[in-house]
Amino acid sequence: MSKDNKVFVIGIDGMDPKMTRRMVNEGKLPNIKKMIEMGSAREDLVLLGAMPTITPPMWTTLATGAYPATHGITCYWNQHPTDLSRFEYAFGSDVCQAEPVWNSIVEAGKKALVWTWPGGSWPPTHSSENLHVVSGVAPMGPNMTGCDLDLEMMTYASVDYTGVTKRSVLATHGGAGCVVDGETQKDEEGRTGWCATFDDPENHAWPLLDHLEGEESGEFPEKVISFNVPLKEPKNWGHEVPESALEFPVIIADGAKQLPALLLKNEEGLYDRVEVYMNKKDAEPWASVTEKDYYIPVKVIEMTNEEGQKIKGTRSVSLMKIEQNPVSVIFDMGQCLDITTDKKEMLWHPKSLYQQTVDIAGYCPVANNLGGGYPEMLTRRSLPSWDYMHKWQATALLGLIEENDYDAVFTHIHSCDHVGHSCWRWAKSREKYGNNDEKVYQEILEAIYLQCDEYVGMLMPLMDKGWTLILTSDHGLLCSEEDELPFLGEGFVMNVGVMSELGYTVLKEDENGNKLHEIDWTKTRAVAPRGNHIYINVKGRNNQYGIDGIVDPEDKYELERQIIDDLYNYRMNGKRIVNIALRNKDAVLLGMNGPRCGDIIYFLEEGFNRLHGDALSTTEGYFGTSVSPIFVAAGKGVKSGYVMKRQMREVDIAPTVAAIMGVRMPAQADGAAIHQILAD
Repeated sequence: MSKDNKVFVIGIDGMDPKMTRRMVNEGKLPNIKKMIEMGSAREDLVLLGAMPTITPPMWTTLATGAYPATHGITCYWNQHPTDLSRFEYAFGSDVCQAEPVWNSIVEAGKKALVWTWPGGSWPPTHSSENLHVVSGVAPMGPNMTGCDLDLEMMTYASVDYTGVTKRSVLATHGGAGCVVDGETQKDEEGRTGWCATFDDPENHAWPLLDHLEGEESGEFPEKVISFNVPLKEPKNWGHEVPESALEFPVIIADGAKQLPALLLKNEEGLYDRVEVYMNKKDAEPWASVTEKDYYIPVKVIEMTNEEGQKIKGTRSVSLMKIEQNPVSVIFDMGQCLDITTDKKEMLWHPKSLYQQTVDIAGYCPVANNLGGGYPEMLTRRSLPSWDYMHKWQATALLGLIEENDYDAVFTHIHSCDHVGHSCWRWAKSREKYGNNDEKVYQEILEAIYLQCDEYVGMLMPLMDKGWTLILTSDHGLLCSEEDELPFLGEGFVMNVGVMSELGYTVLKEDENGNKLHEIDWTKTRAVAPRGNHIYINVKGRNNQYGIDGIVDPEDKYELERQIIDDLYNYRMNGKRIVNIALRNKDAVLLGMNGPRCGDIIYFLEEGFNRLHGDALSTTEGYFGTSVSPIFVAAGKGVKSGYVMKRQMREVDIAPTVAAIMGVRMPAQADGAAIHQILAD
């Protein structure tokens, strides 16, 4: 291929080819349809995914053309090499053992931009000044690591409240989502969830905490900080306030700071507007939102950091809901990002890339990242925030290409994955969860695909300038068929349930015989930390809190056989829950063998899956969903209107990029160029 070819990889996290194909056929995704017609893809748009089907290892596979066994990032977290109770950080390039394709590109004298790619890209992987990188270690967007001045805060104001109190609310979602400690809490609507807990973040290591029998499976909360506050008659304002107005404090900084706000009526006499002020003496509001124009994506605000310094940041504003009788309002202040400090040098390379981006597109927005079983959180916060993020990111990327003359751009956006995590569990009516209207959530999920189609459409003019576009994802997302999910396969906890029932993982007990959330390592023969991995507690190899393993190395092989037999025989509602279980040496067939993978690799049976991660990439689910990633290529160097018969694989993407651009293959690539789609 020509060394003059330019490639733009449109990476959309969690984009499902099966859902995309249906919506294309229904005429809902005109830009992606046009890209398919102008380029090459399979009829089903499927890219055979590597495994495990979870974010960091799969984006690393897309970048390197290598399986996890080769590049060494084997789950959302990696396992500590000796301590089975601990995770290790797995997003960084420093733990990746394979070369990304952009190194080949810059070594050929070309210029590349890598934008929030959440697998093996940060810190920058090459010293060439031709490589520009924006950190993707927090995949929600730029500056989401280390630049936060304040968490998202929600204020519930009502005439029925008499004082300011912290509110207990859990926004649950249905799948891999956070590290949890198993301690259940209920919100005011009776929904059950777990509190997220972290330990030793400076060392990027988290304990694998227990997931116990008797607790609801498959729902994990996102942290919500919210307050109940009174709505009352306005007092001591420095300007005239309408007689019908009510005032309330908007809470930020976990209650340490309150912004005065007014709830105002419209001409019809209905409350429909909120004005937020920095001070009651101010003549003009800092922000004003209405029931109709309810979302502001970026507002500059001054906050106080941990050192007591005044720092400027940005945050979004959302008017969630107004009730007229009794009068109440729900108001959201999005996460606040620092826009002034030198932390950008830790997230942007070169550092000047940050200011250049701001000059082109404005300050980096935050996609509101709370949701779950509350539709208004998604429709009035998450969806509008992602709509702004799509447009902002496309504007930034196109501007940077124009100013910096890149030859290759590798991009990631987290929209499909985030909205999917927030509500896929609810996209099937489930009586046990009180969700009887699946259409609400299905429409929300389609809405994010409509946004992604617009995003693709904004980038497609690059083809007129000679660029090749590749649309792909790390995995799809599915809605599980089963209402009950097994205590196995979750990628963010120690999966105690099934392994405890089978007698391999043993918990300590108190004096009354009640099981504690603590593993008894003196009696535990095997554990299932992370998704897909089971480890034998081997003598001389594993040591937890100074406690040596208990399984003799010579007994390990037979114990693996017993565990695999028991996994295949385990039943839930009369059905087998494990699809496949292999010894580490046999898991080479899946690209999941070697020292960074478990002694046993397993995947759950279709129907018992969470959104992704615990499933083979061929798994399908309710509402026409699947776990497979997507692939469409179009533009210079790619055949037009070509329907691919061959099964393409994630490991083939980086070699294909190298072939189109006429540069060498990444050094450790396991895949090969998809030569059938190449025009030359």
